[in-house]
Amino acid sequence: MPASRTPGSPTQVAHTSQAVAPDARRWIALTVMCFTVLLISLDGTVLNVALPTLVVDLHPSASGVQWIADSYVLVEAVLLLGCGALGDRFGRRRTFLAGVAVFGAGSAGCALVHSAGALIAARAVTGVGAALLLPATLSIIAATFPQPERARAIGIWAGISGVGGAAGPLLGGWLLQHFWWGSVFIINLPIAALALVGGVVFVSESRAEVRPAIDPVGVGLSAIGLAAITYALIVAPDRGWLTGIVIGSLAVGVAMLLAFVVWDGRRQHPLVDFALFRNPTFSTGLGAVTAAFFVMFGISFLLSQYIQFVQQASVFAVGLRFLPMAVGTLIGSNSAPRLAARFGLRAVIVGGMLLLAAALGIYSTLDVTLSPIPIDTAFSLVGFGLGLIIAPASNAVIGSLPPDKVGIGSGLRSTVQLLAGSFGVAIIGNLATSRYRSSIGRALRGPLGGLPAGSRTSIASQIGGAASAAKHLPPTVATRVSAAADRAFVSGVRLGALVELAVMVVAIAAVARFIPTDRALVAPIEG
Repeated sequence: MPASRTPGSPTQVAHTSQAVAPDARRWIALTVMCFTVLLISLDGTVLNVALPTLVVDLHPSASGVQWIADSYVLVEAVLLLGCGALGDRFGRRRTFLAGVAVFGAGSAGCALVHSAGALIAARAVTGVGAALLLPATLSIIAATFPQPERARAIGIWAGISGVGGAAGPLLGGWLLQHFWWGSVFIINLPIAALALVGGVVFVSESRAEVRPAIDPVGVGLSAIGLAAITYALIVAPDRGWLTGIVIGSLAVGVAMLLAFVVWDGRRQHPLVDFALFRNPTFSTGLGAVTAAFFVMFGISFLLSQYIQFVQQASVFAVGLRFLPMAVGTLIGSNSAPRLAARFGLRAVIVGGMLLLAAALGIYSTLDVTLSPIPIDTAFSLVGFGLGLIIAPASNAVIGSLPPDKVGIGSGLRSTVQLLAGSFGVAIIGNLATSRYRSSIGRALRGPLGGLPAGSRTSIASQIGGAASAAKHLPPTVATRVSAAADRAFVSGVRLGALVELAVMVVAIAAVARFIPTDRALVAPIEG
């Protein structure tokens, strides 16, 4: 019997496929989607540990180093919305396969280049592939699984995504200990090959039943706006928030996005139906994703430096310390559907946010001499809390959408995730850096006065600069410099944790007010 067409019925999303896949086939298709999201999340963080080696081998400029890391993020953020719409119109499986091919080609290019400029270009190509893939994976899951299986499938997908992001530095550190820097990109190729074969064999095609033409004006306005805002977030920590380039980029970005809202709101078939935001489940679900990734990326950015420079761990050990977060995310994501079925969606998401708040409370009391146990405990709380938030919130967002908007909704959710992470790093990192510079500046004017000008500049810039400068100073002076820099940086981490804690409290209040208490999701918005 064909799937029901009753508006708002749980089977409506599955109807966008040619047929609901048999049990074994759809779980194999989920495995393929998990392979793919693992690929994307690994690539987002594995490069971080390879940057020092790349600096030695490719000799990029200071801005070149930044763009090796950020070209991937910038391109992905710009294209996510449009790529989600492509899946709805031309087919989610087709978009997925194209994304795997582009991602694999970009990864191979990254491993084989011999100059910084070529590496930046290859990373940008990889970002195109990620933009095609990320919304496609979630859309395919939504089209393949009926409720209540969809909630469990999204939980597994979210858990694997979290594991990939947290395991990236660990994998990168191990590869760099045994192979050349290109190995952090070559590792993508066998995963991409498996995803490509699995997509061809096991994934059924699905697309929206109503497929309006892609609006080039809307895509262009949204792409320019997102590009300008993402660029401002990338350069703000180095250039300063009040510099002309940052203020100008933010102004252009906001203006373009406002123009996009006006333009899109007048179209019969808009790229983003802003009426969806009137549904509290959809908008609050997006808000929960935003808050969670803002906190996770911001605090991870600071703690990776704390472990490396204050606790003086190796690069591989830094990755190893993030392992409890990866394990916690996997456990939380896979527990969330069962807990939501028993206690309700609201209780599970709020519970996850409370765990994040507890971890931030621990980080707000960080000390230079704090043992690893409280930090690792907090990492576990962050991971488990993320799992309890991301899977149900993603299910709330996708489950509240009509079938024809699953692709664009997946793209919007992915865009929010990416921008939230960028905001977390930029804002929390900038606050912590400002506190560090203020504190270390007082030390340089007092107890550390009289140091050489070059050392003073390095010490005053950031904790990494202080660690590098200390290596070239007499032992007694180096000890004093390191102690002062450690105290200044820890002060910044505490400030960042307190700000993130305030963000999480606001998010908890919103979720407690607007996310439904039902054990099952509300019916999708009729489109």
